[in-house]
Amino acid sequence: MRTHAIAYLIAFPLILAIATGLGIADPIKESPTTATAAVPGTELHDNVAYIKTGYHFVNSGASVQVVQDPLQKITGNYTCPCPGKDKTKKCRMEFTPRRITCRIGTCAGRACLLTASAPISRQ
Repeated sequence: MRTHAIAYLIAFPLILAIATGLGIADPIKESPTTATAAVPGTELHDNVAYIKTGYHFVNSGASVQVVQDPLQKITGNYTCPCPGKDKTKKCRMEFTPRRITCRIGTCAGRACLLTASAPISRQ
């Protein structure tokens, strides 16, 4: 019995490593509710963007812009797209002067991820 337990302890990690390398088994991934990028002038924690001193939010309809106060320079945008193939659907944003987030449950029961993007340059 002891030899079977040792064999399982050795074989299981090996099989898992081979399956992961072949793409058969997915390794554990980071939760989709945590984003890694934040617009300059904000901090992003648990799908909530907090404004830093010297910046403010401007609600522009489909997105919220982050604007640097003295220069009135747009440093980026936040949106709440619905996950899935239809990129025109948006989750509803909860917006205050100090923070923004996506409202849970406004996308047919799916989680919405607050998404940062760089400002669009117009020439």
